[in-house]
Amino acid sequence: MLRVLLLDPAARLPQVAHPGEDLGYDVFALESATLPAHGSARLRTGIAVEARHPVSGEPLGLLVRDRSSMAAHSIAVTGGVIDAGYRGEIQILLTNLADEPFPIAPGDKIAQMIPIPVLTGPVQAVASLADSTRAEKGFGSSGR
Repeated sequence: MLRVLLLDPAARLPQVAHPGEDLGYDVFALESATLPAHGSARLRTGIAVEARHPVSGEPLGLLVRDRSSMAAHSIAVTGGVIDAGYRGEIQILLTNLADEPFPIAPGDKIAQMIPIPVLTGPVQAVASLADSTRAEKGFGSSGR
């Protein structure tokens, strides 16, 4: 369940086009902006949210990800974690990877928020780690 506080009269509720099938909630720009070529901008949404698991009621965090329609125009989300306890306005950091400025209009779908369980817990210092097949191999060690 996503509980949403509208912080501005022009703000729009996040949407899911196909509930139960779509992974994320579409979020909308509150104001117009122009993303400069090879530059970034922080866009307001005018909403604050609280995400909870629909059955257990456990708090959920949100991952902010690209929309494919924006990525097709070389627009990427470059900040993307909303902690479960955050209650401020959701702002979306977008980066324009293209050579031309990109306009954003109020009401444009700019990103999607994907609910995710909070799995963090205490950190424990240990003297060794369990063995694994991969061990210390990294950075392409499994092939291309």
